[in-house]
Amino acid sequence: MGLFQKYFGGKVKTGSAFKQSYGPESLHKILRRAKYNSPSTLGNLSTKDLDKLEKLIASKARSLPTGAGFGYYTKLYMKRTVSKWWRKNEITKEDMKDFHNIIDAL
Repeated sequence: MGLFQKYFGGKVKTGSAFKQSYGPESLHKILRRAKYNSPSTLGNLSTKDLDKLEKLIASKARSLPTGAGFGYYTKLYMKRTVSKWWRKNEITKEDMKDFHNIIDAL
């Protein structure tokens, strides 16, 4: 089990069960916990960049049915959005790679 699968695999709920900012299983807490528990891998991500990723994941998680997983095309859309941020110089290449790994683990 990889680092990203450990923190994000199956823990981000969808639909009406999705919690963005409150509770121990909220997306905000999961992202912060992963950043601070593995600084060698995710230490390069700033909290501002994590907030951008959080908003992207939240927008898709709310629109999915409750209990459904993130499908291939949903993940592809999120990866393309992250790549656009990189092309616009909003995030670095290392951040983009980390974001892609996080999205793959959802």
